[in-house]
Amino acid sequence: MAGGSAIRGSRVGAGPMGEAERGDAAPRVRLSFYCAHGHESRPAFAVDAPIPETWDCPR
Repeated sequence: MAGGSAIRGSRVGAGPMGEAERGDAAPRVRLSFYCAHGHESRPAFAVDAPIPETWDCPR
């Protein structure tokens, strides 16, 4: 009998990886960029990454 209440399973370990498997996240810094219309963008950069002088407004 084919019904609509089938249960689906998954393998152990098939879920998303946690920080233990990926490694620790790099330290980050969040900066504010403002466009000519006053919109604020707050991208995050790794502490040791080069920081751009300008950032395009996403709006």
